[in-house]
Amino acid sequence: MNSYHDQIVVGSSLRAVLFAALNDFPVFFTKPEKPFEFDYFDPSIDLSSWGLHNELQLWTTPNGEKKTGQNKIALWEHVFFVLGLKGLTPFSDFCSSLRIDDNTLTGYSEYAKLRSVDFGVCHYFDDHATYNLLPSENTPKTYNVYDRFAFIRGGKHHLDLIEDKDHFCNKIWFYPSPRLDGETLIKDACVLSILSDDQIDDFDFSETLVRLTTLQKMKDLGLRGPKNGKQADGSQRYRSFKAQAINRTKFLISPPLWIETDTIKVPQIAEADLVKDLGRIAENNKRILNSIWLNT
Repeated sequence: MNSYHDQIVVGSSLRAVLFAALNDFPVFFTKPEKPFEFDYFDPSIDLSSWGLHNELQLWTTPNGEKKTGQNKIALWEHVFFVLGLKGLTPFSDFCSSLRIDDNTLTGYSEYAKLRSVDFGVCHYFDDHATYNLLPSENTPKTYNVYDRFAFIRGGKHHLDLIEDKDHFCNKIWFYPSPRLDGETLIKDACVLSILSDDQIDDFDFSETLVRLTTLQKMKDLGLRGPKNGKQADGSQRYRSFKAQAINRTKFLISPPLWIETDTIKVPQIAEADLVKDLGRIAENNKRILNSIWLNT
């Protein structure tokens, strides 16, 4: 006999887990959808109700310093952990696909069926490995595309962030290279582009063009590679930048316009509104949070 939940959440984004924690709904998902590592809160956001200090982060840009707050991953991990302690992540991360038939949700691992649960209402947050869910309108898709590059030459410089109004190479983050042991001054890069479905497969928006555009932006800002002797006129000569692609990842930011049913709803509440309600969400989970703080 299947277990029954009056209301459930499908999805594991920060928005989904905050919504679940606010309402005490169980969460079902196929892959933990952590915020991207360069997603930060505004410094003015109060995270203290969840035991987090919104520590100020300073980023050196061509136009001076930019201030951000705590990385969003920290809050996601706290909320997700509390949901797990309350037994509100029934499938944990064992599930590779979900299927909904009428009012029954069934989880599958790579090898077998896990179990089925019955529900009254499902709040759907766009988990991408969910089948037979909702019809949708055919709308253009937009993605955040992240290209990572390792610098072989020219990775030592003072900048942490380059921003542009253009959607292509919209932001370029420079961070200490994890490829090298210990503290290092050599930085690798992560480049954000906001692309459509068609652009992702277009060479003009490929990893190669992202790499070349990134290096050109660095040159335009006066950054240079290692010194390499003198020119004939006595001026300094520099070696060219050299970088190689590490990987490309994409995240859908404009999901289809799902057509709701009586039992499957698509919440429209924004992440920012849920973050404003962190105090109330923490109050709803006070017993668990107090126990954690008491023992840490």
